[in-house]
Amino acid sequence: MGQKSRNEKRPSLAERKIAKKLLLSEERLKMVLEGSEQGFWDWRIDTGDVQRNDCWAQMLGYSTIEEFDETTDTWTNLIHPDDREAAWKSINDHLEGRTTSHKMEYRMLTKDGSYKWILDHAKIVQRDADGRPLRMSGTHSDISDRKQMEEERDSLIKSLQEALNELKTLKGIIPICSYCHNIRDDKGAWSGIEDYLSKNSDAEFSHGICPKCLVKVRSESGLK
Repeated sequence: MGQKSRNEKRPSLAERKIAKKLLLSEERLKMVLEGSEQGFWDWRIDTGDVQRNDCWAQMLGYSTIEEFDETTDTWTNLIHPDDREAAWKSINDHLEGRTTSHKMEYRMLTKDGSYKWILDHAKIVQRDADGRPLRMSGTHSDISDRKQMEEERDSLIKSLQEALNELKTLKGIIPICSYCHNIRDDKGAWSGIEDYLSKNSDAEFSHGICPKCLVKVRSESGLK
């Protein structure tokens, strides 16, 4: 009973070396990822099991990965409903050989009910003898700050474009008094340039003195 069967196949020396090397590589990768505060996931495609590190959970506001099941459903249910289909399409495109890797930005639900932007980057790391994917590993990076800056930048660009479009409406011949430089609007009323632009655009003004006028002011004031 206590003896192993003589016919039982034992791992060869080469296989044991490969297994040891793989284990050491995974331990090094784990240390690097924890130091970089990146989430890590490892999906055994043939069994459906998914291993993740604590950073994966902490990124979403949880204390430990033990609060999650080791399934793909855990991940799917946390993705924003508007991003789920595209996220799975990216993974399937890689599994079916249409892309060299899975790389996508999407939103994930956090413990407090808000969403964070995550960059998910993964590749197939193991195949069977026939080339079918057996294992896929990837990382999660929190890119929420970057996405917020991009949104602020896009909002600023939009505001500037709208202001430029409004300024473009001031085209054609604008009547200007050659003496006082007041402008006549389309209703015949005269006003200063600043008042005219304020009424016809969203432009704002700051006030100062140009070099030419500064010389004149100093001369009139007896200053040098």
